[in-house]
Amino acid sequence: MHIKAGALFLILVTLSLLALFGTVAAQSPETLRVALYPYVPKGRELFFKLEAAFEAAHPGVNVELVESKPLLEDYYKDGLLKADADIYEIDTVLLPDMIRAGKIAPLTLPNADFVPEARQAVQFNGSTWAVPHWICGNFLFYAKGDEAVKKAKTWEELVAAFGANTAWFVDLKGTSTLGEWYLTVIAGLDGDAASVLNRLQSSSLDPAAIQKLQALLGPCPAGYCRSRALHDRTGYYARQFARGRARAYIGYSETLHYALQEIADNCGVTDGCRRADEIAVRALPVLLPQGKPVGWVDGLGISAALTGRKKDLAREFIEFAASWQAYQLILNTETGTAPRYLLPALRLSTRNPELDPPLYKTLYAAFGMRLILTAEGLNKALRDRGEALDCVLPPERGDAKWAQRCQNVSSPSPRQ
Repeated sequence: MHIKAGALFLILVTLSLLALFGTVAAQSPETLRVALYPYVPKGRELFFKLEAAFEAAHPGVNVELVESKPLLEDYYKDGLLKADADIYEIDTVLLPDMIRAGKIAPLTLPNADFVPEARQAVQFNGSTWAVPHWICGNFLFYAKGDEAVKKAKTWEELVAAFGANTAWFVDLKGTSTLGEWYLTVIAGLDGDAASVLNRLQSSSLDPAAIQKLQALLGPCPAGYCRSRALHDRTGYYARQFARGRARAYIGYSETLHYALQEIADNCGVTDGCRRADEIAVRALPVLLPQGKPVGWVDGLGISAALTGRKKDLAREFIEFAASWQAYQLILNTETGTAPRYLLPALRLSTRNPELDPPLYKTLYAAFGMRLILTAEGLNKALRDRGEALDCVLPPERGDAKWAQRCQNVSSPSPRQ
C-alpha cells in the first residue's frame, strides 16, 4: 500500500506539474513582427495605435514594427523582399514576387465587405495571399468653385483649362512613380488588362503614352514636377497647393493629409493659404472612352514560416487591422492633427458615415471602377518603364548626369 500510495502521489504531482507547465506554455509570451507599408502619413504613430489595441486584447503578445533599412529606403526595389517579418503589408504589384520567394502563405479572407477590385487584387494562381488593407490611386485636388477644372471631361479639356498663366503640380520623378504614371496612361488609352500588360512588357515605350505625359507637364511651372529634391520631400506638392501656389495638384488621397496639416500648422492670416473647406477633389478625366483609371491595393500577408499559435495570432492581427474598429482608431486623428485620408479596402457603406472626415464619400466615389493588376513581373516592368520614361521626358534642371545616364535611350516617334 505504501508503494502504491507513493506512486499515486508521484503521478498526481507529475500531472499537476504538467498542467501547470501547460498553462504557462499556453500563456507564454509571443512576438509578432509586422512590416507595414512605409509610405503613409505618420506611419509609426499608426502602428503604435494598432499595437496598443491588439496587445490590450492579447495579454502576453508583443507586436513589433519592422523598420529595416532596405524596407524604409526602397520598398519596391528589394526592401520588402529582404524584410524578415511575421506579417507583411504588400503592395499587390509585389505579390507574385513575394509568393515566388516563398515569403508568404495562402490564407482565407475574413467575412467582410471588401471593395471588389481589392478582393480580386489579392488573388494569384487560384489562391488568396493577403487581406486587403488599403486602396489607393491618383485624384485631382482643386479649389472649390473652379468650374473649369470641375467640369473638364477629357485630358485635353483639363490641360486647356489651365491656359498659360495658371499652374498645377504633379510629381513625375522617381522610378516607381514614373512606372505607375506610365501604367496609368496606357490603361487610360485601353483599359483591357491583357492589352495593358502587353504594352507594359514591350521593350519600347508607347509613343501615345509619352505624348499624354508630356501634355501633363504643360501646366507645370519651371523647376517643378521633374525635381528629384521635391520628389523626396514628402507631401511637398500638396503643401504648396494648400498655400495657394498652384491651381490644382494630382496625388493619392493621403497627400490631402499634408495639405491640411500645412494649413493647420504653418498658415497665417496673410499667407494666402486655402482653407480646408475650400479644397475639392475629383477623379482624373478619361484619356479615351475605352480607357480605365488605375488603382492599387496594399494587403496584409502571413509569413510562410509561421505555424501553430503564432500563425493564429498573426491571422487575428490581420483581421483586426482590416476592420472598421482599427480603421476608426487610425483614421479619426486627434484634435489639431489632419486626417490621414488613407482609403480602407472595405466598402464605405458598411461604416457609420458620421464618423468620416468630410471628403471620404467624394474620394470613394472618385475611386470608381479602377483597373488593379496583379501579375508576374509587374513590379520589374513598372520600374524598367519608369527608368526609360525618365530619359524621354524633359530632364530635371541642373541634372548633369542625365545625358550620360540616358545616352542609349531615344524618344519614340509619335504615331502617324
